Amino acid sequence: MQQFKYNNGVFKMKKVVPAVLAVMMGAGGGSLALAAETTTSAPVAATATTTAATGFSDVKSGYWAEKHIYKLAAQGIVLGQNGQFKPADNITRQEAITMAIRFAGAESELGTAEAAVLPEGLTVSNYFKPYVDLALDKGLIKSGEEKDIDGKAWGTQAASREWVTKILVRAIGKESEALASTEATAFADNGDIAKASVGYVSTAVKLGIAQGVENNKFNPAGSVTRAQMATFFSRAEAYITPTYAGMTTGIVTGLTANSLTLYANGTNTTYTLGAGTAVFAADSDAKVPVSSVQLYTRVMAAGTGGQAAYVEIVDAKAQVETITGEFDRVTGTNTLFMRTESDYPKYEYDAETVFLDQNGNKIDPKSISAGSRISLLKETYSGAGKILTVQVTSGNVSKKDTGTITAVDTTSGTVTFNASTGISEQYKLDSTTIIRYQNEILSVADLKVGSKVGYTIENNAIRTIEVTESVERTVTASLYQTSADGSTLTYKTDSGALEVKLVADNAVVVVDGKTAALADLIADKTQGDRVILTLNGAGEVTQIVVRDREATQLAFATVSSYDSATGVLAVIDSAGKPYAFTLDANTKLAYNTTTPTLKGIEPLLIKGRGLNLTAVNSRLLSMEIVYKYEGTVEQVNAASLSLTLKLDNGTSVKLPYGTTGTVVQVYGTNNATMANVKTGDRVVASLYADRVALQSVAVQTTKQFRISATTPTSSRLTVEQGGITNSLYVDDKLIQNVQGAQVGYAGLTIGGLVDVTFSGPDVSKVRISDSVIGSVQSVDTAARTVTVLTSSGATRTYTAATSPLTVTQNGTVVSGIGTLSAGQHVQANVQPDGSTSFTVFQALSKSFWKYDALTQTVFVKITPGSSEANTFKLAPDAWIHQGTTNISVQSLAGDDKIVLYLNNNVVYELVKQ
Repeated sequence: MQQFKYNNGVFKMKKVVPAVLAVMMGAGGGSLALAAETTTSAPVAATATTTAATGFSDVKSGYWAEKHIYKLAAQGIVLGQNGQFKPADNITRQEAITMAIRFAGAESELGTAEAAVLPEGLTVSNYFKPYVDLALDKGLIKSGEEKDIDGKAWGTQAASREWVTKILVRAIGKESEALASTEATAFADNGDIAKASVGYVSTAVKLGIAQGVENNKFNPAGSVTRAQMATFFSRAEAYITPTYAGMTTGIVTGLTANSLTLYANGTNTTYTLGAGTAVFAADSDAKVPVSSVQLYTRVMAAGTGGQAAYVEIVDAKAQVETITGEFDRVTGTNTLFMRTESDYPKYEYDAETVFLDQNGNKIDPKSISAGSRISLLKETYSGAGKILTVQVTSGNVSKKDTGTITAVDTTSGTVTFNASTGISEQYKLDSTTIIRYQNEILSVADLKVGSKVGYTIENNAIRTIEVTESVERTVTASLYQTSADGSTLTYKTDSGALEVKLVADNAVVVVDGKTAALADLIADKTQGDRVILTLNGAGEVTQIVVRDREATQLAFATVSSYDSATGVLAVIDSAGKPYAFTLDANTKLAYNTTTPTLKGIEPLLIKGRGLNLTAVNSRLLSMEIVYKYEGTVEQVNAASLSLTLKLDNGTSVKLPYGTTGTVVQVYGTNNATMANVKTGDRVVASLYADRVALQSVAVQTTKQFRISATTPTSSRLTVEQGGITNSLYVDDKLIQNVQGAQVGYAGLTIGGLVDVTFSGPDVSKVRISDSVIGSVQSVDTAARTVTVLTSSGATRTYTAATSPLTVTQNGTVVSGIGTLSAGQHVQANVQPDGSTSFTVFQALSKSFWKYDALTQTVFVKITPGSSEANTFKLAPDAWIHQGTTNISVQSLAGDDKIVLYLNNNVVYELVKQ
């Protein structure tokens, strides 16, 4: 038991973790999974449907906090809900305290909500009272520092970075250091940190459990997300000795493809490894393959039911030592004697000690001849100094084995292997050594430490090395060719050989230090890009970095002149610089035909025509006629009949248009003209195929609609706005959720709001509107901000600093935010222009009668003979709950007391009393 002293007691760090730790995870899309306010015990385990072994659908591989999230999930400190973790959701103070108690393993000391005694003015939800009471007792928080602010409950206040840092420092027993610290932090916003908290922040930074943000700032008042909180506590484990249920930290004494055995405190514990096991190293946040785990290294494994959900390599150094010498004899008492010039040191072994010959075959220890050179592998982790293996190393070795490369010394020409027996072996390379990976011949320089190999030794020399599971490696070469679909590329090595490689999914391309696309690469038989290719263990290209480029690339250059007799093309780039290039039969051409030819493109090379081109010296590798420009309108000049656009690359282009013949398309506007095109509009400008003039201008607009119906089979979306219904053709791939991820028609809800972006009359994107239901927590009319506690349990603040905030009721704008007040139930809806509209609901208390699922109608009981309405339609996104627990409307029973929150007599929120 570990103890940490605080001002008002001793915090005993019991290494016990409760079976259910669901409070930090969201129910549905929310930030909490709580029992009802009257519940005094933890929620049932059945509500947590995700484990680290299966992964969280919203924590993608490579996510910055992936390691810490899966670590705490495997240790049982946090759980997911419905397969998600919700890493970006903010947490409140009462949630953070609950997590801290569980992190400390102190939940077994909790009392009941009824027995909890909290200081006056420290308000928390009923479920959290025992946690906060215990935190006060342990000194994690102090009553003099914590209180409700401006009528807002302390527990539901957002946990700030400064506040969380203080809790963390106290949780790991470092408060005395924080209080003794007098120096300021090095952050640029040190002055924004409360004076009483500077020592805590400074201590946390020194310990590595807290870090700054952008521009060397700490952002003390900033909110803390779940991902950040998981990272804080994960790093803090370095300062305690956690032994959570289902977790073991020990030495790897057994290792197979499907299992891991750890030795700790005199006991061996075996875990099953599976496809969902997340493996990380202690000194890195990047996931590593299971093959990185090695025998006799120190490892932490955590999971349930003997299944390892998370494995962390704590210390990659093998906890063994190798003793070499000359064999003398063994005795019947399991004693082995070695011989030195002056002594006969002895070593005890047991029935588990493995004896091996020069080829790695098991032998009887009595068969070893006196004078043989031997190598003893001795463990250093248990204190017993047990001999694990004894191998004969003298004589000519000829063998086949498998193992891992641990060292490559090109100077001495040796390779060191960790053999299948766990013994380290070193052999020399010679001129006949063959090194292969799949069908590719490698050089010694391609051998990497950590690679899994099979190897053949003949007369103490390496005959072959077959890389069976390679680590990442790099190749420097010239880009020769890329396939049309981007699935393969061909490169030329420095020796002149051509190699073809598959391009991995999501391969990264870097040109001039910036992320680019495969299409941005220049492949050529003589002067292609000089590139550094990164190949993964499967030999696929995962990264392409252009190191040297001899080619010239011009985007949106304009033709100055073209001489068909000589093939010389003169152009001017966007900065006004002139160039001259030569077209030939090998130039790759692109214009409005499927069979481009040099003769066909020549008539189009008229003065002013836009071009995208790539050239090496004066030779044109490729040339594309520009028919379409997309950008923001800088000017519409009716006098000169020209449209000036600022393109996405920052350059400007001036395009002529005619008083007739130029079609202007604006959604909702009939017979639009250039007078309808305004400065700042986003447009797509298309040119005629045979001349430099605008054929059409499609203006981009975004409108918000309510969904009336969907017909995925015919790609039709029926929407309504202001009583007018429209049927829109929408491709399934254009439909996105609020975060911008593709969801298709399956992600839409009838009655829900969507923001539809048009390019002229055509739909270019449909995005589910950013709309939440909740209650107003605070209104700051001076700062023009409104904070809402959403149905997901998270707090969200809307500001009028950049876009207006309006208040509506029953479809009519009634006022600004000054009429909002804490406690009102609202729907906050972000408009396409960035403004936010708050719809205030009317509260109606009734007794429930029944629910018609077919018509989605709620029936309530009324006074007989009265003219009161007794039926109310349920909005598609209505929030149905009791306290902080979401419920289904079907769970309501007759005579249940309910409160309906209405807008235009439609139920957007229903609360069971």
